[in-house]
Amino acid sequence: MSDVAITIRVLRSGTRTDELLGALKKRFGNDRVWRDDYGAVHVRVSGRRATGWDELRDALDAAGSDWRQWLHLGPRPSGWRA
Repeated sequence: MSDVAITIRVLRSGTRTDELLGALKKRFGNDRVWRDDYGAVHVRVSGRRATGWDELRDALDAAGSDWRQWLHLGPRPSGWRA
């Protein structure tokens, strides 16, 4: 299966954002999570897009229910095949 990159927008920088990104790096791997210079974080996930999106959201949920105050993960696009 191929890899897919999912983009998350950083809403607020700070220690909590760093903790959340650390949780993603722990879950997906250091080399699969990176920040760009424009306020976005990219996470490379394996498998199908819909499954990867679900795994990413589950990882954020496991890191704490407050993640939506710090990061924005767009809604799962309709039409993605699981």
